[in-house]
Amino acid sequence: MSVSHGSPTRSLLPVFVALALIVPAFAAKPVDFSREIKPILSDNCYNCHGPDAGSRKAGLRLDLHEPALAGGRSGFPSIVPGKPEESELIARIFSTDPEEIMPSPDDHKTLTAAQKELLRRWVAEGAPWGEHWAFSPPVRPSIPASGSQLSTPSSQLSPNPIDAFIRARLAAE
Repeated sequence: MSVSHGSPTRSLLPVFVALALIVPAFAAKPVDFSREIKPILSDNCYNCHGPDAGSRKAGLRLDLHEPALAGGRSGFPSIVPGKPEESELIARIFSTDPEEIMPSPDDHKTLTAAQKELLRRWVAEGAPWGEHWAFSPPVRPSIPASGSQLSTPSSQLSPNPIDAFIRARLAAE
């Protein structure tokens, strides 16, 4: 006696549909310099290419925007916004030559494939440089319109601007 459980493909169809909807949403989000790129550079590059002029190698400084774009003594720009194929940084991190690869094998640091791809994607997106949120002046958001989609009568709605943000979020969800 055999028991039919249905097609394995049919039972996985909802999973594939969910992934097809979720994955593009994550892929479309631009790379955040402060949250994603700066920690990679800080952990793996600043020791040799950071603020300490005494320990800086090859004249390359990666902790500041303009020097990072200019490059070091190699004569090649380290970062060419929008062009990872012309960026020395990307060439070095993907290199397999022990004389060229970065971080240097002597430093006993390696980048994961995901970190390398994130750096390549960041350069392809134009290598936007961000600053720490603490150095950016706060910007007051505009208050959402009071036209609520909720079933609460408008006479019962609070005039407090915070409540307008909550109503807008509830209406969106």
